[in-house]
Amino acid sequence: MKKKIIARLVSAMLTVGIVFTAAIVPGQGVVTFKALLQELTDRTEIARMPSAPYRLLQASSYERKSVEKDAEGWYANEDWSNYIRKEVNNGKEEYVVMDADGPGVVTRFWTGGHPNQSNHLRFYIDGGEIPFWQADHTGKLIGQNEEIGFPLSYRSVDRDTLSQGAKPGHNLYAPIPFQKHLKITSDSPKGGAETGFWYNINYRLYEEAISVESFSKETPLRCKKMLKRVNEQLAGYMKLSPKGVRVPGEKKTLVSEYSINPQETKSFPVSKPGSLRRILLSLKAADMNEAIKNTWIRIEFDGVITVEATAGFFFGCGDQLVTVSDWYRKVDLDGNMACFWVMPYRQSAIVQLINKGKETITGTFEIATGDWKWDDRSIYFHTDFKRLEMPAKTTRDFSYIDLQNQAGIYVGDVLQVEKWFRGWWGEGDEKVYIDGSTFPDHSGTGTEDYYGYAWGHPETFNQIFTNQPIGQAQSQTGGFTVNSRVRSLDAIPFNKSLRFDMESWQLFGGPVKYSMACFWYGR
Repeated sequence: MKKKIIARLVSAMLTVGIVFTAAIVPGQGVVTFKALLQELTDRTEIARMPSAPYRLLQASSYERKSVEKDAEGWYANEDWSNYIRKEVNNGKEEYVVMDADGPGVVTRFWTGGHPNQSNHLRFYIDGGEIPFWQADHTGKLIGQNEEIGFPLSYRSVDRDTLSQGAKPGHNLYAPIPFQKHLKITSDSPKGGAETGFWYNINYRLYEEAISVESFSKETPLRCKKMLKRVNEQLAGYMKLSPKGVRVPGEKKTLVSEYSINPQETKSFPVSKPGSLRRILLSLKAADMNEAIKNTWIRIEFDGVITVEATAGFFFGCGDQLVTVSDWYRKVDLDGNMACFWVMPYRQSAIVQLINKGKETITGTFEIATGDWKWDDRSIYFHTDFKRLEMPAKTTRDFSYIDLQNQAGIYVGDVLQVEKWFRGWWGEGDEKVYIDGSTFPDHSGTGTEDYYGYAWGHPETFNQIFTNQPIGQAQSQTGGFTVNSRVRSLDAIPFNKSLRFDMESWQLFGGPVKYSMACFWYGR
């Protein structure tokens, strides 16, 4: 009987996200595939500076005419089938997609275009002349990888063909560690957009002293049980409602009913040292969209306000009540909104609800707290929120966030687009500069690519790390689109600065309004 009870408890913990260890095997100092999977499911790890320092870089198919900010070619957008070089391997002509000296780990691989068309993808590791991993089309390895399993391998929308005859974005979040070197090639030469190959690959590079156990063709089979367990854990979590999630580390839950009049604030203080583990806001109002737009979340840690954003952006749904589900947030149509970022503090925290609207809001508010041992790696959770408007037919970069003289980890963002004219708004490429780089360390291929889908489709989706809960702005009449991406193994550490720009590049109609929230940890 005891064994059955323990088994049920273990199953329940896996469903909601039981935490494991960090990416280095304790006592061995080795980065392994299994330990990386454990880190991926541990929400506490990004609340600390990395125990094994790394740089998070990106290889992509961005057009190589982009060489200097605002110079000719900077906004060039033939972002398909651009490669590092062409070479012959084993008698075959191949195009190099990524070429990196280790130790390192691929943490996210996205492909667009038509991933199921013929395009042989090959992975060479640690100087080997024979690919250890290959497939005759990119979808088979990236978005529909049966060895890895769902949702570590997923398509943005689980349909082969969307409108306009194009394919959905394919995503691989299973880590690919390498000790000495990793080279990835494609056999698809440069062609037109209709046959092009788009790719974005995020990867870590560790310091030379770090030992890594390299991926091999046997790795998925050798780790089959753990892959199954992690996939079941992630998929099981995604099925839960905002009220149904309990996360590891919860020790005490504060539950309060509230009624807040217009222009009033309600405070919820937490005095015991520790960490916030879960926040659940259940909101009721006559006009729910106006309420989530005008109800603000403010959080103060140890006397400093680090979070101030509307409830809609803090929980990932923007200015309208739509269903959201990813690894850190959930929203349902009944007005229940939850987040699961781990937020440590030394002594105290104060969470506030601020009603900046014109009507009274009511509901319940839950804050689950847990223990935390503050040390020199611990960092505070931050949210930055802003709105801006770009004129018609503008081609320029606008700022998501610009952090100077800061150290921390960038962990996600929400972008809302409002436009009321036909045509695609999001050809813009992300450009991320880390620690003073003059050329982007991440240079992307399109806004929808950054958010895990492709071809600017309006179809809605909620996946474990990317989502589009509303996609009206892509329609012929316009409206609102909300895109979101949260990070785990692909979180971006920075020691001095981080600047994230997004390109605004569209050819139709009038102005575009952007609203965005960025999430990061820092001192």
